[in-house]
Amino acid sequence: MRAEKLFGCLAAVTLTWLLACRPAPRTTGDPGDADMAGGGGSDPSGGTRGSGGATGDSGGASGGKSGQGGTAGSGGRTGSGGTTASGGATASGGTSASGGTSASGGTSASGGTSASGGTSASGGATGSGGTAGTGGRIGSGGAAACSATSLASTFTWSSSDSLMNPVSDSGSHNLVAIKDPSVVLYSSKYHLYATVVDTAGNMNMTYTSFASFAASGSATTYYMDYTSGFTGSRYSPQLFYLAAQKKWYLITQSSGPSYSTATDPSQPATWSKPTTFFSSTPSIVTQNAGSGGVTWADFWVICDSTNCHLFFTNQNGYLFRSQTSVGSFPSGFGTPVIVMQGSNANSLYASARVYKVGSAGKYLLLAEAIGSKGRYMRAWTGTALDGSWTVLADSEANPFAGASNVTFAGTKWTSDFSHGEIVRSGYDETMTINPCNLQYFFQGRDPYSTASTALLPWKLGLLTQTN
Repeated sequence: MRAEKLFGCLAAVTLTWLLACRPAPRTTGDPGDADMAGGGGSDPSGGTRGSGGATGDSGGASGGKSGQGGTAGSGGRTGSGGTTASGGATASGGTSASGGTSASGGTSASGGTSASGGTSASGGATGSGGTAGTGGRIGSGGAAACSATSLASTFTWSSSDSLMNPVSDSGSHNLVAIKDPSVVLYSSKYHLYATVVDTAGNMNMTYTSFASFAASGSATTYYMDYTSGFTGSRYSPQLFYLAAQKKWYLITQSSGPSYSTATDPSQPATWSKPTTFFSSTPSIVTQNAGSGGVTWADFWVICDSTNCHLFFTNQNGYLFRSQTSVGSFPSGFGTPVIVMQGSNANSLYASARVYKVGSAGKYLLLAEAIGSKGRYMRAWTGTALDGSWTVLADSEANPFAGASNVTFAGTKWTSDFSHGEIVRSGYDETMTINPCNLQYFFQGRDPYSTASTALLPWKLGLLTQTN
């Protein structure tokens, strides 16, 4: 009996030992089954790394097919996938780094099973997901940028309210009009020279400077007849800087065109006494003068790389040009030639202005006309200052600027869009403008005024192109 009990005990011990020592069955969580755990296939960088799968016992995990199986980790969805691996077997969990399979078991960082415990990180996709950094179109939104090489073929404008009224003083300057503006932006300020008219019809000039057009009406006025040589009748200014000479020029007129020089346009008292361009009036000018007593007027200088050109009108339908070399300016102007002739005196009346259009290799010519609705500006283009001119916008129905293409944000204060200047992009002798940002500083007046022509109540306003 005792022997039987002893045999039974030995048999039980033997059976227990055999069961404990047999190999454990392999599961999908076994690091040795890399192909199965990773979803089969490719190397450890493959697999769609992702949000699914279960790392360790908690089954959350960042894993997804993080590891040795699957397809390259750059594919699939970016994601942080599942819950981060705090549950189940962390990188050191399951059996510690030395037991089971260490953090390098499977392929830890690149996928596979991060530890030996629980179900390995085999599901989902961790990868770098989505299409990295390619979302949307780069810089494709919005309208195409304006080209600095071309002008519009038609124009529309919005007008400010009148910005500048004539400023009288308590002395001899009892003024009724301010007109003929010439303006440049220099040293962070606009510098404006303009004609003013007193109650007797006498014309002289004023100077003002301001930081913005909105502030122009409150700017301090300097009367140019305080400057030596500028007393009497002197008007219709043009201001520019001649880069080659490092001098500022102020073109004015009395009986004919004159020039003065200075080193700083903000110091109006420093201009030299006006000097005439011509010793006498050219015969071609007197031969084509009208009966109104204006022989030549509204002088404008513009230079290219070789020559400086002087344009002017005569209020009788003629536009003239004379030229001299840049090196000889302001001397050496030759006999004027006729550039064009209007169908009548009003069709090409006054105020010729010529500008270089950005980097286009083109020039824009403006001249004033008088129509049935008021004064308006006509426009032509050309490729050379001494060449021919092609119509751009030259009728009252389709003008550069006129009653038919200007709207008002406030009260309509004028029907005349007369003798102005395009706000230039620089201030030198090339008279360059930016066709993408056109503004036109002009003279207008009360359309119901009954004053005589010499005493019309001109004021200054600003047009901004809207098309």
